[in-house]
Amino acid sequence: KDGAEPLAALNLEVAPRDGERINWKSKIVLQLGEDDLPLLCCVCLGYLPQAEFKRPTKGISIQRQPGKLFISASQGADKCFALPLPIPQSFQLGALALKQLKQQAGFEDEQLILAALRGAAALYQP
Repeated sequence: KDGAEPLAALNLEVAPRDGERINWKSKIVLQLGEDDLPLLCCVCLGYLPQAEFKRPTKGISIQRQPGKLFISASQGADKCFALPLPIPQSFQLGALALKQLKQQAGFEDEQLILAALRGAAALYQP
């Protein structure tokens, strides 16, 4: 916007499985930016139990469940996918989201970011 440097974002892509293969041609993509990244980080860190990211024609929901994050994505009336994300991949998603949030916020102090996320999570009402 107006010559400003673009903010860091994160694309979440959810696609169905066809047997052992992933059908990337049918994927649902949602870009998470400055309003969404803090919520994603809060869920990954355990500060919030779930979050929903909605756009006019599609959305992704992420929920903490025992041993995994459960991701569901929908687009239109006929496209709906579910993805259980086990602990190792949940860690990777959380680390990537935090890295992008740190870049977006422009803060070097990780403790400040974690404290801000805890405070933001306390305000969240779905």
